[in-house]
Amino acid sequence: MHLRVKHPGIASSIKTNLEMENTEEQQPPLFERRVSTLTKIAYALGHIFNDLTAAMWFSYTLIYFQRVALLEPITAGSLLLLGQIVDALMTPVFGVLVDRYLRKKIWHIIGSVMVTLSFPIIFGGFAQPSSTAVMLLYISSITVFQIGWAAVQISHLSMIPALTNSLLARADLTAIRYSAQVGAAIAVFVVAWIVLPTNEEAVVRLDRQDSYKFRNIVLTLTAIGLATTVLFHVFLKADLLENFDLNKGNVEEARRLINNSQNDRSSWLGTTILLRVAMLYVASRLFITLATVYLPLYIEETDVDGKEALATVPLVSYTSSFVAALLLKYINKSCGTKICYLLGTLIGILSGVVTEYGGNSAIIIYVVAILIGSGSSITMITALSVTAEIIGPRTERSAIVYSIVTFLDKVVTGLVVIFIEKWRCMEPELCPSYNRDTLALVCVLSMSIGLVTLLSISRCLG
Repeated sequence: MHLRVKHPGIASSIKTNLEMENTEEQQPPLFERRVSTLTKIAYALGHIFNDLTAAMWFSYTLIYFQRVALLEPITAGSLLLLGQIVDALMTPVFGVLVDRYLRKKIWHIIGSVMVTLSFPIIFGGFAQPSSTAVMLLYISSITVFQIGWAAVQISHLSMIPALTNSLLARADLTAIRYSAQVGAAIAVFVVAWIVLPTNEEAVVRLDRQDSYKFRNIVLTLTAIGLATTVLFHVFLKADLLENFDLNKGNVEEARRLINNSQNDRSSWLGTTILLRVAMLYVASRLFITLATVYLPLYIEETDVDGKEALATVPLVSYTSSFVAALLLKYINKSCGTKICYLLGTLIGILSGVVTEYGGNSAIIIYVVAILIGSGSSITMITALSVTAEIIGPRTERSAIVYSIVTFLDKVVTGLVVIFIEKWRCMEPELCPSYNRDTLALVCVLSMSIGLVTLLSISRCLG
């Protein structure tokens, strides 16, 4: 066997992994670790705080900064890009830290504290938005928030391979995690629906007077997030994460992607499979993030159902996502990973087509929301499940793998948002459907990227 590796650290990892494989081949496989229902529920609670803040961040940050905080579109877009850049830069850092230092739950606690202290400040409704002090406060709070968010995300994702070495169980945990994410997003829009006024004349256009409503929404979400985080740490036992026997489990199943003949048993870090899997994830995240960001702006542009639609339409989208996540387990068993991701990309592309050519009626908007929700759910869960397969039994590197996979999506998403806001049409009479066209375009392009990537990696998927 001949491996071409430029980076000595990766070469060392390849050697170690191949030696471990040879050792494992001489040992009979042991029983797989089962994950109890209580552990699954406890694990699902661990990322709800992040999910609550993410739903608020992507759904309402741009519209809040522009309509309530009275920032220019380019400034609002720059702040969103700042958050994405900080998150992207800190993701690989925590990938290394979580794998090498302290326990996963310790990093989870550190990140949760940082999110708690910084997130409410972002929606604080400060006066004089153009002042230097207020801008510095926005920048510092967003920076701390995104650092904490990255710590929680990577530590929580890396717990999946540590809890079990069964690919089916890992896929189940991924689906449960995503279902909890959808449930958290639904909670955000329910709270927004309750807090925001429903009188159409007062609601269609947000303004400065709505600042206290956003503050109340954020404080409510922070309280819910803290409660779920405490329950997570109480009921998920640390010894399940730190004392996992790497020799246990069905080794042959866990190495299916790595041992594929097309890859000549190359290292799981030294192969291009990891990059292509990362692109599957990037396409899915790009789709769901940009759709989440521009769906509220599209709703406001169409002026359908008043401001109440700012809560009800995303609520329908996430409900559709939740249902799709529940059904995906059964679809995956009968069709396989490849067909599942293909189905998700086609649904996503269809959402963009319907957005552009379906008109601006209320029914069409809700149909688009359903398509966006189901497409994002299917592609996201499938991409994360494939990532767990890439990790296989090598859980000591799980955090760095997840950080590599999630790094690119945060950079790309931030750059796309700043590009869109940089060239935003400022005269509505000249471009009355700017947000509609933007939403349709990002849906089609992101899912097309996923489709092309799927074709390039299809031989490695079931």
